[in-house]
Amino acid sequence: METRGAKRVDVNLKIASRVDNQGEHKFTISQGDTFEVEVVDISVSGIGIFSKYFLPKGLVLDIEIDGKTFGGSEIMKMKGELRYCRSVKLSKYRCGIKFVDPPQEYVKLLADFISKNERRQEPRIKIGE
Repeated sequence: METRGAKRVDVNLKIASRVDNQGEHKFTISQGDTFEVEVVDISVSGIGIFSKYFLPKGLVLDIEIDGKTFGGSEIMKMKGELRYCRSVKLSKYRCGIKFVDPPQEYVKLLADFISKNERRQEPRIKIGE
């Protein structure tokens, strides 16, 4: 039974991330330099990643994704809020990031990509139905 709010597909790509220190969380990785993470799945509402750093819940990241992967022509620049970060092994963390107000053109690109690539056969249900 699938209970996630948005369809997602597995992807294998790397993206550039940087801590956005404009918010209430002050957190530095290499003095604010960009760091790469491995994306393992994506939806219109967020991404699942593997990071070599532990990242605290609520942290806001600047995210850059190559739009060509999804049929676009530019680097997709968005903000994302860290929803969770769990250790999976030494120096490897599985994290969930929710996009913060993504541009509608990016949402459409992702939705089109997901509808073409999702392999799930079981119906989605909403909790409480």
